[in-house]
Amino acid sequence: MSIPTSTLPGAFGPMIVDPHPDRLVTKPKYVTIPSLGVAVLKSRHAPGFWGSMVDDFSKFHLVVAGHARWESGGCSHLVGPGTLFHVPSGMPHIHADLPNDPVTLYVIHYRSGLLNEELAAHISSLGMLSIDLGRSQANHASEVRSLYRRMLFEQDSQQPNWESLIQSCLIDLAVRSVRMASPGAAAPATVFEAGGDSAERVALYAVGLRQCFYRQQTLAEAAKSVCLSPRRFTALFRKVTGRPWSKYVQSLRLEHAAKLLVETQKPIIAVAFESGFEDVSHFHHVFKAAYQVSPLRFRKQNSQRFSRQFENEHSTQ
Repeated sequence: MSIPTSTLPGAFGPMIVDPHPDRLVTKPKYVTIPSLGVAVLKSRHAPGFWGSMVDDFSKFHLVVAGHARWESGGCSHLVGPGTLFHVPSGMPHIHADLPNDPVTLYVIHYRSGLLNEELAAHISSLGMLSIDLGRSQANHASEVRSLYRRMLFEQDSQQPNWESLIQSCLIDLAVRSVRMASPGAAAPATVFEAGGDSAERVALYAVGLRQCFYRQQTLAEAAKSVCLSPRRFTALFRKVTGRPWSKYVQSLRLEHAAKLLVETQKPIIAVAFESGFEDVSHFHHVFKAAYQVSPLRFRKQNSQRFSRQFENEHSTQ
């Protein structure tokens, strides 16, 4: 637990910042939870990662690469890509990556007090909880990834009231985790908030996509969310935006990916995930088709230009 994090000011008090988010680590990072009560960090492990921990906060882990074994109280879980893993506060546990297969994961650290008493007690009673999203109900699995992406997006962009959105996402994630852990739980129904006519609903949906482009959603699900048939939705969406739905969503994801490549040093796997791409090779393919260069080449070509622009803007202030 020897790699510290630092903090920056925020509306809810200091916000957690990892000064070296992409450094390969062999030990768990030392985390101080901000007054907001929740923070999302990415952790990239070097070969040989091992840690024995007892934290005074709870954690949700989403594994995106590699394999590891988690142990606590005689129970052992093998986790890999697509595993959602929860550890309650105060539970001693050991995390050991498998040889030559280090893990990359996103971790939500939170104070249990952010959940209502009943929900906090329920998820804590489940102990060390491991959920294979690949075997879970498709709508839950998709929403879990979207919740992580939204929390990362809000934490990075810090738009008005972002803190409340992050807290609400945490509650949503906790509820979904409890439901996924309950055998035979019914899938939640699609909820639609009534609006104006069909074109207006599609237009509002298109505007909303700029804030949730990372969600994994099919055309049929998008159409259902605005109470239209896929054929009618497709026609109206093209009329409203000038582009097909799939192309529009992909353009928003690529735009965000390009921004992350230039303005951060996040690894390609993180850029792909946070931009809504489930498969890194697919991300490489569509990015190169759009920008005529690979993501790494794009970063090299544009990072220096961005740095000079940033320096010029701040030197004049």
